[in-house]
Formats: sequence, C-alpha cells, structure tokens
Amino acid sequence: MDTTELLTQLPDCVLVLNEMGEVQWGNKAAERLFGRSLQDSIGFRALELVHPDDIELVLRSLESVQQKEVGTLIEVRAKTPSGWRLLEVIGSPVAWPTGGPVVLFCMRDLTERRRFEVARSNDAAFRAVVQNSPDVTILLSESGDVDSVSGAFSRILGHDPELVEGRHLVDFVAQEDQPAFLAAVRAAARGTTASAPFRARIRLTHFETNDPIPFDFTFANMLDDQTVRGFIVSAHDITAQVTAERELHQSQQRFRRVFDQGPLGIVLSDFELTIVEANDAFCHLVDRPSEEVTGTTMDSFVRSEQRQQLRHIACRLGQEQAKHHRAEMQLETGSRQSIVVNVTASVVQDENGVPLHCIWVLEDVTQRQILEQELVDHAKTATKLLASLTSREMEILELLGETSSASDIASLLTVSVRTVESHLANAYRKLGVHSRAAALAEFNRLTRAVAGVPTVWT
Repeated sequence: MDTTELLTQLPDCVLVLNEMGEVQWGNKAAERLFGRSLQDSIGFRALELVHPDDIELVLRSLESVQQKEVGTLIEVRAKTPSGWRLLEVIGSPVAWPTGGPVVLFCMRDLTERRRFEVARSNDAAFRAVVQNSPDVTILLSESGDVDSVSGAFSRILGHDPELVEGRHLVDFVAQEDQPAFLAAVRAAARGTTASAPFRARIRLTHFETNDPIPFDFTFANMLDDQTVRGFIVSAHDITAQVTAERELHQSQQRFRRVFDQGPLGIVLSDFELTIVEANDAFCHLVDRPSEEVTGTTMDSFVRSEQRQQLRHIACRLGQEQAKHHRAEMQLETGSRQSIVVNVTASVVQDENGVPLHCIWVLEDVTQRQILEQELVDHAKTATKLLASLTSREMEILELLGETSSASDIASLLTVSVRTVESHLANAYRKLGVHSRAAALAEFNRLTRAVAGVPTVWT
C-alpha cells in the first residue's frame, strides 16, 4: 500500500492546501467531515469554511508553517453539514506533483471531547472561555516576554500566536506608546494585584496594516504565584470608545469656537436661570462685563413682565416637556437701554439623556424692528400719496413708462393731448416733482413701498 493510499484510509482528516488556501487533495475522512467529494473540492478555498473569529489565526498559521518543518497545533472552528466543529489542526509543508508551495494539514475533530472536558472540568471550561473571549488575555514573564496569548490576539491584530510567544510584547506596541508600556510593566512589578490592578491605555499594531489599535490594558502581578510567575494582562479593544471620544472632543471644540467667536449672544444656565457661562457677544448685548454677568440670573436682564415667561421656559426644558423654545423678549442693558432679542432656548443633556443645563441663544433684532417700522410708516405715507391721485392720473402714470410721448398716451386713452398734459401737471404737483422722469421714479417708489418692497436709495 503506497503513502497516498495510507493517507486516504487514515481516520483523521487530511487536506493539502496551496498557499492561497485552495484544496489540492483530501482523504476520505475529510470528505465525510465536510460533506464534499474530493472531485468537487479541488480548487475550493477552504478558508470559506473557517469560523470568522478564527480566520486571522488560520491565515497567519498558513503563512508561517511554510517556513517550518512542522507547524504548531492550533484549534479552529470549521463549518460542516452538522454545524460548527472544533478541529485540532497541525500542518507541514510537503512536495507536491503540481509544484509550488503546499501544506499538508492533519485535522482531528475535538468537538465531542471538548464538550466532555467542559462538562467534567472547570479548568477546561475556563480555558474555552479565555480562548474565545472578545478581550485579549496575555501571560507575560517578569521581563515582559509573551508566554502565551488568547485567540483574540489573532482575531483582532492578525498575529500568529506562535510567532508572538517568546518575544517581548513591546515589539507589538506602537512606537509612540512603547515608553508608556515599559513604564506600565515596571509599575505593575511594584505590587499590583488582581484586586488592585494597574491600568494603562496602550496601542498595539495590526499585523498586515501596522495600524495602531487602542487597548485598555490591565496588569495583575502574579510573580509570586508559583503556577503563573508572571503578569496576567487583560487588554480590551477600545477603538469604538476612542473614536467616540475624538468625535466628542471635536464637537466640543466646534461648540467652543461658536460660543467664543460667534456673533450671537450665548448663555449657559441651570434650570433656576443662574448663569454658568456667557460669551462676549452676550456681554456686549447687555453692556456688562463678564464678571458681572456670570453668577447672576437670566431673568435679571429681561423686563419685569417677561420674567415669569422666562422661568416657565426653563421649567419646561428641565422637565423635558420641550426640547427647545423660541420667544421674543426685551433686554435691559447696563446703560438702561432696552433692546429687542429673539431668544432660542434648548436643553443640554448628558450621554443618558438627563437634562444638565439650559442654553440660550439671543439675536439682537432691534435695528431690524426699527427698519420694519420705518417700512410700515413709509408704506402708510405712500398709500396716502397714491390715494390723492385720481384714477385717470394713476392710469396715465402707469402708461408713462410704456410710451414716449403724451400723444401716444392720448391715442391709447382716446383723449386729447391737452387732457393728458393737464392730468400729468396735477400728478406732478401731488407727487412734488417737476419732470416726467422724476414723476415716473416717484410713482414706482411709492407703489413698491405699498407692495412691501424695500426701497434701494442711491
């Protein structure tokens, strides 16, 4: 019986994969385990059957085993017709007729045995928990060398555990964080315990991209424990937390720029209206220095008849009966002048949605109101002037811009030229002008004023 026939009859699964993880050959046990014939499997990418959490470990092992005589035993979960199975896998590079690098993998199904071990042994259950925990667990020697790492080290960082163990962990720390890591190891050596560990934020580098990934490290000193004789390090991936912190910091910076440099008055107060902070624009509005504003109450700056309204707004915001509120109010300034402001009030909440402060944004609309009133007054005057014109005078003024002579207007209205000129003379007198061009300009200005179109003065 030749070697191939022996491998075919071997009770353990045997697969030959090329460097891309594609099946080149498999024995009958592999066909039974994966429910695929050898003919259908040639060229199939076996990595598609590996559990997503174990794919990095397999990739690194497939890469590293090609430089060795025999690889290291690893445990991998693989998809089979009966579900996920836990396989013990060991590989070795071999010569193959097709040429090119290939690796022969021998696999043994540990699923049932591991279930028995976990059921019968707390130690086996603990090992399974550590190996499949989302956090990285590392056993470090006193000098900082890696004695062992959990599966999360490969899943998150893509490193082959076999190439990590025996090396100093600092080799996998981002260069900028290496001094902090070494300081953390020294600090941990001074007496940290499992109940009082030393914590540090350290970034580890990814195998392929070399990108730094932030972790929250916890060091427990177990040097005096004869079964450990080292440090137990737990590392939690805090990428999402760091991203959220960065976004929060950027948001706070944007708010601070708006608060400090914005043209609108902005006030931060509690729900009793006591001012916690006010920007320069608000201090300018009320004509008071910052030190006189902070610590006072918002309602001290508004007219007495509006103070109750302001308290009502703060109460509604504090009780979450409203998310924002808008109102128009009058502020009393330090020089006892009154200015009109549009007030937009909203609530600042913490990450749990609990109301913390009121934020008030105030826009001075005094000048706008003055202009609006002037427009109203101007429209009233324009209406009176236009009302003084007869219907025929109005008609002639409207035609004045469309024709070039009194005779043209006379023809359109079927009246005499003398009649047109008489109506124009009366219109000039009422409008206070002395020429056709001036009459046309004044008539157009008055009609725009009545229509609410602002006049552009030149």
